[in-house]
This record gives sequence, structure tokens and C-alpha cells, in this order.
Amino acid sequence: MWPEFQKILYATNLGPEAPYVFRYALSLAGRYNAEIHILHAVEPLTENVKGLVEFFLTEEKLAQQREEARSYLLDKLHKRLARFCTQETCKLDAQVPDPVREILVQEGHPAEMILSKAKTTGADLIVMGTHRTIRESGRLLGSTARSVVNRSKVPVLTVYTPKEKFEDLNSQ
Repeated sequence: MWPEFQKILYATNLGPEAPYVFRYALSLAGRYNAEIHILHAVEPLTENVKGLVEFFLTEEKLAQQREEARSYLLDKLHKRLARFCTQETCKLDAQVPDPVREILVQEGHPAEMILSKAKTTGADLIVMGTHRTIRESGRLLGSTARSVVNRSKVPVLTVYTPKEKFEDLNSQ
């Protein structure tokens, strides 16, 4: 029996490679009549940055500003991701229903958020980009992609994007 994908988790950092990688998720969703769940994880502040900010602000003011900034950022990212998805899915054949079922922007460590979301959605496949840098260790994947590939219970498609395929998402 051949594998079938019904739920695809597309994890994005909204970088210039996002459209190229998303098209892989769209292609697979079209072939398998699968739904796509989209996740963008926002990395939390490091302890050093938190400490520096806390030096200048009272605890109450810091909490208020942190929540306002967090809400603003998450809302802005969600709108940007929704706009991006609309621009990509509008290129689909009119006969094909939009495969995107949900768009999430969540705060947390990206690899942890991706693995958690894959589990809660029952994803059959994770699609994500990779920066594919070769260091002295000979590793070909970025740290988030490597962590997800090594720990995932479902297949992970990592898509390397050549520089000439990068697109400026800010101009959209």
C-alpha cells in the first residue's frame, strides 16, 4: 500500500524562501487531496535580552509592554501569513478547493512548536524549508530542521531553496 497524506503541516519562518517551500506543500496537497495546516513559530526572547529590558523598566510596565508588543506582533504575522497564503492559493485551479485549513502564529521554540502541532493536528507529513549550511561537522540542515527531522514521528520533507528562487515577501 502506498503512503497517503491527508494532513500536511507546513512550518514557515516567513523568510524569502517561504513561497518556494509552500508550493511543495500545495503540490502534495493537490496530489493527495490533503489539507494544509500552517504554523509560524515566534522565538521567545533570550534571557539576556529579557534581563537588559528589565533593567530599564518596572515589572508592571514591562509586563504591559510585553503583552502589547506580543499581541501586535502575532496579529501582524498572522495577517501577513494569511495574505501570503491567499496570494499562493489564488493561483490554484478554480476547480480545486483551498487546501489551507488553519493558519497559526504561536510563540515558542520552533522545533518544539512544529512537533507539538504535528501531533495535535494528526499531520501525516511536515513540510519545511532548510538553510542547508555545511559546517565543519558536515551537517546539511539548519538546527530547527535537524531537530524536527531527528525527532518527528511522521515523515518530514525539507526543501532547500536556491538563492535565485528567493522572493521578497515584504513587497507583496
